[in-house]
Amino acid sequence: MNATAEFPHVLVVDDNLDAAEVLALLIETEGFTASVARNLATAREALQTHRPSIVLLDLNLPDGNGMALLSEVKADARTAGVQVVVLSGMLDDKVMTQARELGACAFLVKPFEHEQLSQVLSLAQAAS
Repeated sequence: MNATAEFPHVLVVDDNLDAAEVLALLIETEGFTASVARNLATAREALQTHRPSIVLLDLNLPDGNGMALLSEVKADARTAGVQVVVLSGMLDDKVMTQARELGACAFLVKPFEHEQLSQVLSLAQAAS
């Protein structure tokens, strides 16, 4: 999906700007490019303009729930191939199940280790 195949693009969707920017920097150390969206509206725009290969999606956003965006991404033929990793501060089996049913490729519980992020990015890239 990304125009620059050598450097797959990751979109980080999280309303905590500091955390999102640090996460974007970590992602770049893994050989990806990254951008940040702080809400659903900006994420929707970024999906069309940046064409990410992977989206790291927080669930609790100021303008809605990340599950809505996950559902939209997987339902749209233009973005259905984007790999979505759901981020949450809570380990909730019901939420994890819902995310997987909607098409998430992985679920990361915050805070997570750099190694966990690296593994998830590798898995998501292999699936795309």
